Amino acid sequence: QSPYSILFIMSFTLYTDAGNFRAFKVLVAAEYNSVEIAIPEFAVGTDNVTPAFLKKSPLGRVPVLDTPQGSLFESNAIARYVARLRSDTELLGASFFESAQVDTWIDFCSHDIELPATLWYYPYLGVAPYNAQLTNKAK
Repeated sequence: QSPYSILFIMSFTLYTDAGNFRAFKVLVAAEYNSVEIAIPEFAVGTDNVTPAFLKKSPLGRVPVLDTPQGSLFESNAIARYVARLRSDTELLGASFFESAQVDTWIDFCSHDIELPATLWYYPYLGVAPYNAQLTNKAK
């Protein structure tokens, strides 16, 4: 029996809205690690403001992962958690240096790709007002 067979009986639920790019990194790590994650229907603006959800994510942000040990919020922390569930895949590197390299790229993506992309995309969604100066800076 594989030491990772316990992952198949552990229950994970990811709360996120459809198409949330921050949730994708969690789902990619889960796919590489053969970790099954349930994703129930979730409506931002309704489900994320309930008292029960705010106990999981104090600011009401998604994604949130329910694990057997409790809830985790913030997409990078969740993705790292899922990546650590199976050390044999070495998603976080095989050494301290490789792990730091992975962290470097996670931070780079968060600050230099995701943040500017949201400055472009959120006005399109109607979540934030359009600001030409911010859009140009994001380019």
